[in-house]
Amino acid sequence: MAVVLKGAETFIREFFDQNPLSHIGLVIIKDGVAQRLTDLGGTPDSQIKALMAKRECSGDASLQNALELVCDYLGQVPSYGHREVLILYSSLNTCDPRDIMETIEKCKKDKIRCSVVGLSAEIYICKYICEETGGSYTVALDESHFKELLLEHAPPPAAIAEYAAANLIKMGFPQRGADGVIAICSCHKEAKVGGGYTCPRCKARVCELPTECRLCGLTLVSSPHLARSYHHLFPVTPFNEVTSMPLNKTLRKTPQACFGCQQSLGNQGSNSVLYVSCGKCNQLFCLDCDIYIHESLHNCPGCESQRESRSYDAKA
Repeated sequence: MAVVLKGAETFIREFFDQNPLSHIGLVIIKDGVAQRLTDLGGTPDSQIKALMAKRECSGDASLQNALELVCDYLGQVPSYGHREVLILYSSLNTCDPRDIMETIEKCKKDKIRCSVVGLSAEIYICKYICEETGGSYTVALDESHFKELLLEHAPPPAAIAEYAAANLIKMGFPQRGADGVIAICSCHKEAKVGGGYTCPRCKARVCELPTECRLCGLTLVSSPHLARSYHHLFPVTPFNEVTSMPLNKTLRKTPQACFGCQQSLGNQGSNSVLYVSCGKCNQLFCLDCDIYIHESLHNCPGCESQRESRSYDAKA
């Protein structure tokens, strides 16, 4: 249980780092029933706090009850949003009140993608659920493998064209409340001092972002959250591998330093691929910078430098 809680905490923090505009809700399965532990929320601290308070596990597990609860819960998600379920499952069976196949068909109809990370042996019903809903089923071998499997679900999945309908979304960018000001929070319906955010439309107070205003229904986000989500729409294209042979032939024309870290790109041992090249700006990068650009930076320094130089020329 300690391993699962630690892995879930790491996943929640990584999920919000990769998906700043997304929400997570927690459901626990024990004693043959499924209980909603938290509502869909946009901050990791509140989710982790509720998770750490539930350390006990008992009774049988019911996948059907869990999926039924999640289907009703995710039915409120707009059509432009992804509906995903990640199940951490340690039981070797499932104790269901009715036919679970009907529930699986309901998940398919509602376009809910179910994935399972097993903690014991492979179970057929878990594999069937994942295959039918388009998810993935994996079984952890140890603690490090379990953490690795969880983090694979943190990045946002590619949108399916037939499901991803384009919609215009009204958003509000609320201001943070001044310290010392007393206001009634619409989330918890109680008076709180300082902090919080004020809805620009109805002036209601909320505790966290992103969220939906409880009074007027306006989607409330912050500009940093929106900016951090932008790179998922226009990801950096994979760089092209460059072998050491062209480098020797074009020694005078090809720069010998990585455009990112300025380290030398000379021959290193018997490795045939020493660096990569951006297909747009043709700048060369080492493999470490390639990983950093695609996994963390999400912008090509070479393309950005060319864009800045063009803007300077236009101003001149």
